[in-house]
Amino acid sequence: MVSAVAVGDSPEPPYVILDEDDRVLEVGPRAPAIFESLRGRRVHEGFPETEALYGPHYERARRTGDAVEFAQYSNGHVTLIKAVPVERRRLIVSWELIGFVDVMTLEALQASLAAALGVLTEKEEAVRRERVRSSLSVIAGTG
Repeated sequence: MVSAVAVGDSPEPPYVILDEDDRVLEVGPRAPAIFESLRGRRVHEGFPETEALYGPHYERARRTGDAVEFAQYSNGHVTLIKAVPVERRRLIVSWELIGFVDVMTLEALQASLAAALGVLTEKEEAVRRERVRSSLSVIAGTG
């Protein structure tokens, strides 16, 4: 079985491991119980709306061999998803809930969108800093 230890920092984010057809092979300990009920089945059977939203990102990860990270809105939640390709076109898919979109009032909607955007901006800045740090390490010959 594939280890998901390298997916994120401690504590480990919720994750599932998908095969080349997006069937659930393994369910991480922090993943919601619905994923356990999908073991051996396509993840999109439990979440039909995600196939069109997530599928292209999963395929890009498999095609390029690079981790793909993307933000997605679905069912009132804004989630940061990370798909990491591993052997035999499998993916370790982990996620972090970064916000809820509150549509009760215009003010609540604006505030919840601003909060989600703030988290995304922080994440983007951290990725940018890591890329610069990595590039500088290569230039300095330490990476």
